[in-house]
Formats: sequence, C-alpha cells, structure tokens
Amino acid sequence: MTITDLRTFATFDGHGGKVSKRVEVLDHEPPAGSPHEGLVAVRGEHPLGALDERAADDSAALTRGVPSVGWVDPATLRDWYRPDRVVVSRPEARQSGITPGLYADSRGRGRVRIDGLEARLAPDGRPAFRALAGPDDAPVVDVPLPTDQAVRLVAVSEVDEGLEVVTAPVSPFLQPGEYAAYDDDVPGLPPRPASGRVAVSATVLLDGALHPVERIDERAATIWIHRQGSVVPIATSAVGPDLVRYTAVPV
Repeated sequence: MTITDLRTFATFDGHGGKVSKRVEVLDHEPPAGSPHEGLVAVRGEHPLGALDERAADDSAALTRGVPSVGWVDPATLRDWYRPDRVVVSRPEARQSGITPGLYADSRGRGRVRIDGLEARLAPDGRPAFRALAGPDDAPVVDVPLPTDQAVRLVAVSEVDEGLEVVTAPVSPFLQPGEYAAYDDDVPGLPPRPASGRVAVSATVLLDGALHPVERIDERAATIWIHRQGSVVPIATSAVGPDLVRYTAVPV
C-alpha cells in the first residue's frame, strides 16, 4: 500500500502566502546532498515561489497558466489529500445498496464495514481496522486488510439531500508513540479487549541506511527523520510503507 497509488494534491502558499494554488504533489525525491533535499516536487499552473521551476513538458516553454513543476518547502503546503464528497439521493442509495456507516475500501477486498478503529495501523505496518464481511444481520469479522494496496476510509451519513459519501485516503504510516495492543485478537472472532500497551518506534530505509523517525506530520504529509546529525523533512509520497520498519516494546 503506497500513497503514490492515489494522486496527491495540496494547496501551495507562494509569495509569502499572498498566492495560493492547488498543485499536484509528485513522488520524486531529490538525491541526498542536493540543493533540493528536504523539498517536495509539485506540478500546477505556474507555482509561483517554487524553486527550480520549469515547464511540465520538456518540449514546452514556461508560460503563466500552463502546468509547470518546481520544488517547494512542505511547510508551504496545506490541505493535503482533500477528501472526495458526493451526495446521492435516497432512491439512488437504496438501489445501489448504500447505507450509513464507516467502511474501508481496497481494490482486493472491496468495500467492507469497519468494526471499530483500533489504530490507524498496527505496529507491523498492517491496517488495523477490523473489517466486517457478510450480510448485515450476520456479519463475520474478516482478516486485516491487505498491506500492498491503497486503502481508503469511506464515511456514509444521512443529510437533508440524501446520503453523503466522504472518501479519504488512509495514511500508510504509523506515528511513533504509545498504542494499545490487541495481541489476543483472533481473525473470525469478535474483537477482544486490549491486551496492554506498546511503545512504537520507527526507522526509514533510505539509500541503504536506516534513519530514525522523529515524528510524522499527517496533515503536511511529511516525515521528519534523523539524517547526518540533524532532523530533516521528507515527503511521505516519496517513501513506500515497505521502507518503514517498526519496533514495538511492551510498556
């Protein structure tokens, strides 16, 4: 499951915050030691204030109003991963089998209801939602959702116009910190109470070396890691979940 399975967008504040534009955040990562280290690549209509700005198409010229690319500080980006929102009429919802609730959506498992948010991710990097499969009157607790696919949260709720469906990507990274452990859970049986708490730390594998994770800013889609004696930001869109190693120690 990688963030790059989903197109990533954010609002870029350029020229001291005087110019705000919606841009696509690309998954390019600058090489270590380059002037662009710690920056993220974006593509949009003339992202004013971006470093090393150039036309999106190498054969085209840099023209105002035409998509171009450039490197920006992640701190100048906000409103990452704006959720999709649609409202369907009640007759249409009834015909499509859409009912209120919270769901997890993946390509392999399809859309399944969630039986409680135990954590955004388990310490080993697996999505920790308890997925419910089967009919509404006799649901079966399913195994955890797959780790190699993009997973989205789908919230369905009733509004005056019908049913509101809000879809948002799930962050595939776990914030270092203390979490409840569910070691007694058994797939196919109802969720059991927490078995204790664990302290989770994380490292990122980059260029053949492991770098400790200081913190993760989900709103800014930025991972702060220790590299060469300092803490530097890297874009989460440039790091696959398979490159993050988690260690859980009982508290």
